[in-house]
Amino acid sequence: MTLAQAGYKVALIEAGSSISPAKDFHHRLPYQLEFRGMGQPGLLRKHFRGSTEYNYRIMIDDRENPYTTAVDKPFSWSRSRVLGGRTLHWARASDRMSDFEFKAASRDGYGEDWPISYKDVAPYYDRVERFIGVSGAAADLPQFPDGSFLPAMPLNCAETIFKAACGKLGIPVTPRRVAQLTRTLNGRPPCHYCGNCINGCDVNAMFNTVGTTLPPALKTGNVTVLCDSVVSHVLMNEENRASGVRYIERFSQKSFEVSARVVILAGSSLENTRLLLLSQNGGLANSSGVLGHYLMDQVGGAGVTGYLPPLRGSAIRNDDGKAGGLQIPNFNNIGKSRAAKFIRGYGMSASGGAGMFPAFAPSLPGFGSDYKKQVKALYPAYARVWMSGGEMLAQKENFVELDPVVRDKWGIPALKIHCTHSDNDRAVYADFFDRAQEIFHAAKGEITSAKPLMGVPGGLIHEVGTCRMGDDPTKSVLNSFCQTHDVKNLYVFGGGCFVTTGDKHPTLTMMALTARGCDHLIDAVRRSEI
Repeated sequence: MTLAQAGYKVALIEAGSSISPAKDFHHRLPYQLEFRGMGQPGLLRKHFRGSTEYNYRIMIDDRENPYTTAVDKPFSWSRSRVLGGRTLHWARASDRMSDFEFKAASRDGYGEDWPISYKDVAPYYDRVERFIGVSGAAADLPQFPDGSFLPAMPLNCAETIFKAACGKLGIPVTPRRVAQLTRTLNGRPPCHYCGNCINGCDVNAMFNTVGTTLPPALKTGNVTVLCDSVVSHVLMNEENRASGVRYIERFSQKSFEVSARVVILAGSSLENTRLLLLSQNGGLANSSGVLGHYLMDQVGGAGVTGYLPPLRGSAIRNDDGKAGGLQIPNFNNIGKSRAAKFIRGYGMSASGGAGMFPAFAPSLPGFGSDYKKQVKALYPAYARVWMSGGEMLAQKENFVELDPVVRDKWGIPALKIHCTHSDNDRAVYADFFDRAQEIFHAAKGEITSAKPLMGVPGGLIHEVGTCRMGDDPTKSVLNSFCQTHDVKNLYVFGGGCFVTTGDKHPTLTMMALTARGCDHLIDAVRRSEI
């Protein structure tokens, strides 16, 4: 959108199919679906990772798009190939990173600082928030910077109880910040609280590419969209400049080339890195040797669930109709207070009430009418505290490479992923689990499930790194504008540039860095530097 509005001709090459939210998304209830929303037994969990019966058609089929992992190092890679990608069904959490992330190494001595600070990114956070619409409330916390917000979504009964409990413990809380409208913005209507967000929003009340940034881009007349086009290589000329890309038509298997003055990789973190690895022996733009290394997800895993007795037997409400919840920003290693067991920190979320799927119901004994009455009595009281994101430390030993044998449906080598947690990651999760129980007890809740189980890397779907930015070309792939050090007309946008994960959801930062990188690209072209 930014480039098209600046007057440049843009070819947007998408591996998946086109989609129309108003036509392809729906509000059907579970009982209206063949498999009650859970999908055909054995199909979704095995082949369509991270999907539901509502949305699996826009997710990747692992049989066509395989990846492999190292022995005893599982990694869960949830993907979608469709115009709009994961913005069609993301969690919408929109948190700003701070210098607690950008300059973390200066604070505790681990790893590298980002080559940018919060003040460099803040104007772009402002720009993105004002355009996409982020509902939230000011918290006045240095580790959780405030932004330009629409009114926050109101807390429900369970969240109000948890807020009071956190107040007793001296723990900061704020309504969750989500890219979901509470007021009309740029012709997009506010959320109508249908609770269908992860299956795609048919009215574009939540930010997604198809409904928010693509329409104004197309309006310029400068954008050509090529769907069902699987990019396989970045093309290079004799002057060490990117000259375009080669792609394969998804259904005909025919190969084509597109020439361009500038090439931008803007897929997911790992797909961008895969393309760089595919485009040149040893990896394109890899003079540093760090391409593919420093893979990170965020720390997550089982939370604490149970019931809030004051809500038992109360009226059943549309508690999952909104996307918000209660956000508990990181409060570890802030100021003079430092956790002795680990460095960095984690954020938590808390919510509850009656949702579309009563996850607790299978654990209840009984059947028939009495069983149903029991479920209904507990439904509004059901609650949970979970980890919204814990920092996973950057380790060079966590990396991706091309699998020497396995290929996708189009004959392109698949990725092999090597990733495991560090001792610090495990300590972060252990502390979260203790704190989650403490909050539940302070809320006078009845805990029914408190079994610590750390998640498999990739499980939070916040994978970043493998194409890190830095000022030193011998230690990084990209500069602070997401331009490759080695190839001046090649940019890589997305999460690959991340130096640390922090404890914030990464999407807002990806968008802010993309806006910043586009401004740099436009200025460089105007100065004839590209």
